[in-house]
Amino acid sequence: MSREADSTTTDAGFELRIEGAVARISLAREEAMNALTDRFWGALSAAIERIDATPSVRALVITAVGSHFCAGMDLDFFAAVREHESAEPGRYREWLRRKIQYLQRPMDQLEALRVPVIACTQGACIGAGLDLVCAADIRLCTADAFFSVHEINVAITADLGVLQRLPQLIAPSVVQDLALTGRRFAAAEALTHGFVSHVADDVPALHAHAGELAARIGGLSPLAVLGTKHALVRQRRRAIGEGLDYMTAWNAAMFPTADIPVAIAAQRKREAASFDDLLP
Repeated sequence: MSREADSTTTDAGFELRIEGAVARISLAREEAMNALTDRFWGALSAAIERIDATPSVRALVITAVGSHFCAGMDLDFFAAVREHESAEPGRYREWLRRKIQYLQRPMDQLEALRVPVIACTQGACIGAGLDLVCAADIRLCTADAFFSVHEINVAITADLGVLQRLPQLIAPSVVQDLALTGRRFAAAEALTHGFVSHVADDVPALHAHAGELAARIGGLSPLAVLGTKHALVRQRRRAIGEGLDYMTAWNAAMFPTADIPVAIAAQRKREAASFDDLLP
């Protein structure tokens, strides 16, 4: 990889390495618990396109540096998406719709990637980080990992795919519990429900297991692997696509609400937020 490409990916909060048959994307904002910035999504989309266009790659492994996989969307992002809120309301909502589609695209690309995606998580994997992991084909974690559909805790209806993909991965009744409460579910529970297929003792063991899986996949017919992945994804893709379209329209209409800054301020102060009732 060229120095320029390394610089581009690092500045966006992750690093991309292609080593023989295995591509590796590593979230690299340890100081911010790998929270995802606005720039991350466009750079990730370009990285996935590069991987898809590299015939020698047989698997993609997603990891993260530090104690936590991902704390979700960087809170500064929410201020950025309100930058046009003083514009004419229809135009602001049209802009929001395109912004949501921009964020959704990398998850769709991971799902459609020609090679299997293995996601390795440790510590926190919440909010948009969980969206990312749900789009992977195989999920692994460490014993200290925990997950959360965190958007509801900051007064947002999740719109990047977790509400569409998670019910395809674990029982709908469990999804309703997790999505409506925003509570954490730990590695043991994730394994029990089949959300992850393996729990490792620590990060080195986690990455070693992912490497073994990637090597095994790399030794198989890439055409057979591609066909198998697409057959599995095809079973659920229509429902996911329709759900994402719906959420794009929903949040383009509902995102301009005072509840979000109230919830974020309460999170930062570690206080309980108070919200107005819905209208009768």
